[in-house]
Amino acid sequence: MEQIKADCMKQSGFRYLAFVQPQRPEPDLSTYEAMKTYRNKYGFGVFAQFAYPMDPLSGSIESAQALHDKDPNVAVTRKLSGAQLDSYNEKLDNCGWKAAKEVLGKEVSTRMDAVGLLQEARGELEAAEIDGDSELVDRASGFADCLVGKGRRVPSTTPMALAKRGETAFMDQAEELGPDKLGNAWPDLTPAQARPYLDREIKAALEDLECGKEFYTRFAPKHASINARVWAEYGPLLGR
Repeated sequence: MEQIKADCMKQSGFRYLAFVQPQRPEPDLSTYEAMKTYRNKYGFGVFAQFAYPMDPLSGSIESAQALHDKDPNVAVTRKLSGAQLDSYNEKLDNCGWKAAKEVLGKEVSTRMDAVGLLQEARGELEAAEIDGDSELVDRASGFADCLVGKGRRVPSTTPMALAKRGETAFMDQAEELGPDKLGNAWPDLTPAQARPYLDREIKAALEDLECGKEFYTRFAPKHASINARVWAEYGPLLGR
């Protein structure tokens, strides 16, 4: 795909160096034990982005930017004027979608299209293999009862909603602290400012994990398999 993009850009009069972006490390969440190790440090993965800004496993913008800056084409684009950069990016997008069609057989015209395809595929698999798993549905009931007994709010007892409940709650908290100076919903927090929030998040995440031990023992490998399959098929569309 990268070579096709480079040839396409050359034909358009632009310099582009074929470069495979290093894959961003992903946390191992394939077992209950792996989830416990992750949550001991990162909680649900929300405030860890602010507490550990250069840790790739935190999912922070800064760590993603550090990987992006390794791309030799960054130096190329920095020499372009504003108008040249707009034209360059437009051509690069078109060349990228051309490569995706030739290599992957997928026809998209914007990054949002690519994201939409990935999310749709993941949603279908989660509905079929997670929410449609009768054993997970049974285990979700006891999981929810335990959380309610600890005073936690449980908006839904469907397996996927239950698994995302904690992350969603802390993402809502983070957004309540925003917006940042650029007007984004996400707040500006230093690692020191984020630490008290992360400590509470870790406590809640471990509590959630213990309440759902039987649930997560089955959920973790099934969901890890879904993520692996989705990223293997659609990740290349997003440069991953």
